Amino acid sequence: MVPINGFLCIDKPAGWTSQDVVSWVRKHFGIKKVGHTGTLDPMATGVLPLCLGAYTRLSSYITSGDKKYRAVVRLGMTTDSLDADGVITSRSGDIPVDYAQVETAVAEFRGEIAQVPPMYSAIRIGGRRLYDLARRGVEIERPARNVCVHKLDIAVYAPPLLHLNVHCSKGTYIRSLADDIGKRLGCGAHLSTLRRVAVGRVGLGQCVAVYELERVESISDVLLNPHAVLSELSSVCLTEAQQGRFSNGNPVTDILSDVQDIVTVQNSRGNLLGLGHIVEGVLKPIRVIQN
Repeated sequence: MVPINGFLCIDKPAGWTSQDVVSWVRKHFGIKKVGHTGTLDPMATGVLPLCLGAYTRLSSYITSGDKKYRAVVRLGMTTDSLDADGVITSRSGDIPVDYAQVETAVAEFRGEIAQVPPMYSAIRIGGRRLYDLARRGVEIERPARNVCVHKLDIAVYAPPLLHLNVHCSKGTYIRSLADDIGKRLGCGAHLSTLRRVAVGRVGLGQCVAVYELERVESISDVLLNPHAVLSELSSVCLTEAQQGRFSNGNPVTDILSDVQDIVTVQNSRGNLLGLGHIVEGVLKPIRVIQN
């Protein structure tokens, strides 16, 4: 069997975990190595990039990209999980009707902010997953983390529903953002629905739905161009002699590039060979892909 290496982007359906999608693709297409590049909660839908085969070695370089979301926040009601899948913990009828008041509260969460991760998350503290503790009714102190909300705009405000467009850094919890906005307004809130519309340069237009994959004859027909997925990185093209050294994990000298950073590495046919780091004209392999 010819190994399948590449990037595939799924429009994750509601009710599926990210691991459910990975397991389905692995079983349906008979691919041993499949990994996702950033968990989406079961209630959430949208962009879920997958790495197949040797490309799983590149997953961390996609995970680190910015994310974009369309979120609906329900004001006046809180839940233990901070989203619609949780148990209701409070209700309030004191929901603001003044758009300006809501806009002022939302504006406070633009830019770099300190955010406390929710208890229902996969973060480990003291070797224990937070969600394991939360399911046992245990809540512990969580250190705040600095994240960056590049863009946070109100799309529609129709009380009690607040529709938001969010562009944020890796590690930002939209559930926590919803909860914090509710606290700032004094009425409480939780995340009602969430749709991820982009991870780095990969958007909904590049995704396929699970039901569409069921009709695909070959998964190669729906794989993404790897250079498009990694287009935030500069690229270098190696000669045949140079690519031999790179593929064996050795530094490559005399690289004609002004870039002093991590780059994608390709051969003259445009095939992705991996990732490297250029320092003063020397290319050092970081991840090598054996296609």
